[in-house]
Amino acid sequence: MGRTQTFYDLRDALREPGCAVCRLRAAASERFIEGLLYEKVNDPGLRATLRLSRGLCREHAWLLDRSGAALGTAIIAHDVLKHVLADMRRGGFTSLPAFSLTRAQEMLDQSRPKGATSSFVAALEPTAECPACTRARETEEACMATLREHALEEGGLLADYRASDGLCLPHFRRLMAGVDDEALFAALTEAQRTIWERLARELGEAIRKSDYRFFGELLANEGDAWRRALVALAGERPGRGRK
Repeated sequence: MGRTQTFYDLRDALREPGCAVCRLRAAASERFIEGLLYEKVNDPGLRATLRLSRGLCREHAWLLDRSGAALGTAIIAHDVLKHVLADMRRGGFTSLPAFSLTRAQEMLDQSRPKGATSSFVAALEPTAECPACTRARETEEACMATLREHALEEGGLLADYRASDGLCLPHFRRLMAGVDDEALFAALTEAQRTIWERLARELGEAIRKSDYRFFGELLANEGDAWRRALVALAGERPGRGRK
């Protein structure tokens, strides 16, 4: 298969700090939010999806907090809240007998949802994925497939991968879950291991230099190793793709 735009986007992202897939995921989320606010606030299909998803998830909802977004956000939230309120009015409290199997199960397991309100709570649950999450997930999947497909070919992505900060642990797990070629497995794991071993050494140096006995030694590359370690283990901070 030929090289798609995702190949070039991924190659460019690998040349930037941090996890390339996180970077492209954030950029995709940002494009979705901009399109929602400035082109699709009144799109019937998207509005229907947002009702089912109960609006955007927490990560993506707060991307709406920006200059010029007040009206669009108000329109979206108003529409979703009207449908939530309608579902609340249709729900209610279900009286249960004082002595019943449901009551007994609730007594034995305090974490169990209460039968009296279970149908009411269920009516408020989302029945569709946050549409911004859908767009972000599709971007992640395209990046993973592109990296697997083009890593080992001539002029492919392996050299850029080796020179990068690698992927964060969550994305590396997902990348490797789709690998069934031994040579590809060896190349990707060797590259990621080398990147993380270097980071671990820098963290060790930062810890060592924090000792009063080495107070005179200045921090070099290891000065921000702790931040890079957060990215490596958990992924980029949500909202990084914003300008």
